[in-house]
Amino acid sequence: MVLSRAALCVALLLPVTALAYQTVETDAINPPEQGGAGSITAAIDGRSGNTDRENYTVGGRIDYRARETDMFVLVEHSRAKTFNQEVEDSSWAHAHFRDEFQHGLAAEAFVDARKDDFQLLDARTQVGAGARFTLNFEPDIRAVHAGIGALHEWEDQAAFDDHYWRLNTYLVYKRQINQQLRGLFNLYYQPRLDEGDDYLVSAETAVLVKLATHLDLKLGVRWMYDSESPLGIDSDDTRYLTSLSLAF
Repeated sequence: MVLSRAALCVALLLPVTALAYQTVETDAINPPEQGGAGSITAAIDGRSGNTDRENYTVGGRIDYRARETDMFVLVEHSRAKTFNQEVEDSSWAHAHFRDEFQHGLAAEAFVDARKDDFQLLDARTQVGAGARFTLNFEPDIRAVHAGIGALHEWEDQAAFDDHYWRLNTYLVYKRQINQQLRGLFNLYYQPRLDEGDDYLVSAETAVLVKLATHLDLKLGVRWMYDSESPLGIDSDDTRYLTSLSLAF
């Protein structure tokens, strides 16, 4: 209880200069319960006077599980202004289907769409499918998953559009540290099939603090890398995370 109260005080007092964001992988260690569930994630920061800044990120997730089949949809939007100058405007949506047809082995398919005005990314749409392997699972303690598949990507960035196939691989590790803390690590690697020097990488590490039955504080960092980013756009993008997530 002491840790939860201290973490809640930090969440309320901390200037949320970092972005909240969601990842495809759920923060929970155990599979979703049968039926529907959802969550809302938000980080909001506003200042005036010597510092004039407004930034927010809001997102939502809906899960539905029927026997060994999972379906979920995620949406997120981020926007930030400093001295009335917009410094970020990005949106993301993802829909996913996963069916564990054999213990420890699942088939999955997804569609993902993203835009980011300040990366000159008008649209990046991915449609893919593959297999997901459960390498280790202990209920309420630990989960390790890996996936491999292929996706087709349509990208419109910096007034140039193209489409191609990518390999899609990922590794997920989740661990319950104690009753109130759990740790997460996600790694995605997506090389272009016909041009190995063109690849996307994203990695996230985070700690979640349980504040209440349905309320979590998430602290972490995410790194994204695009080996073929357009001229004038940095290849790597690091985001620090402070957010509250309410499950329902």
